[in-house]
Amino acid sequence: SRVSTQSTESSGINAEYGEFSEDRITNLCFITDGPWDFKKFLAKECRYNNMEFPKRCINFCNVRRKFCNFYGVKRVNIELMLKALGLEAEGRAHSGISDARNIANIVCTMIRDGAVLDNNECVDMESVYNA
Repeated sequence: SRVSTQSTESSGINAEYGEFSEDRITNLCFITDGPWDFKKFLAKECRYNNMEFPKRCINFCNVRRKFCNFYGVKRVNIELMLKALGLEAEGRAHSGISDARNIANIVCTMIRDGAVLDNNECVDMESVYNA
């Protein structure tokens, strides 16, 4: 498997509280399959739970957009990205853990191919609180 099995302690994640340790993580980029995870679903969940939108999630990497730009294709989804890279899908589609593993495999392959995956989208904070 290409997914890291690094322990949560060494990665800077506080397993007990499920929070990032700011002093341990200095360069972080969240990678999503399209803009919806943060712009729609996380924003809606924050509003529903009367929580502030996490500042670390305002900027993120939309791997679909990066993939299209890097490989010169028009439109993709996880299945098409895996197929284009010659990778096998793990698990079932739209399962959180399966999607995360598949995206990780896509990202690892893109990096090996020379892609730079950095933030390429941001959440409009006005829309988060006024939706």
